[in-house]
Amino acid sequence: MQISTKGKYSVRAVLDIAQHSHGAPVTLKAISEREGISLMFLEQLFQLLRKGDIVHSVRGPFGGYVLARDAAEITIGEVIRLVEPPLYGSSCFDKNESAHDCRIADSCLGGTIWRQLDEHINSFMDSVTFADLINQPKPEVVYHLKMKSDKLLADRHSKRMTVKKAEVV
Repeated sequence: MQISTKGKYSVRAVLDIAQHSHGAPVTLKAISEREGISLMFLEQLFQLLRKGDIVHSVRGPFGGYVLARDAAEITIGEVIRLVEPPLYGSSCFDKNESAHDCRIADSCLGGTIWRQLDEHINSFMDSVTFADLINQPKPEVVYHLKMKSDKLLADRHSKRMTVKKAEVV
């Protein structure tokens, strides 16, 4: 499983706007220079980000892009799913099939693993907003992300234990 350059650059570009906009449009040229991303590639990404209601374009001599919503309302997961195919994969699935559509799901335990992985990845990415990442020192961001991940795992474990207790009764 890998996130492609499209996914990584999309997150970096949206984060750049969240950090540098201060309510004013940010040009793709400025993002390109700060992030080291090709201007042509950014133009392609921003077509998707605009269609996905992540950013709005502002026309004119002081135009550029602004976030379509508050940074606290846009998640990393939303951006990644907009520009990437499903993040998990297996050689047992063809290109148009996901773990949820598997033709042998009833007899194969592998599908259960891929569904759990998909749920965990999406839950984590959906728990991280762009507001969580801006204007904080990197060690603080890393700590908060670890705490979110640990909480998601603990919550899943707690739910699993509740279901097991209910099955026993």
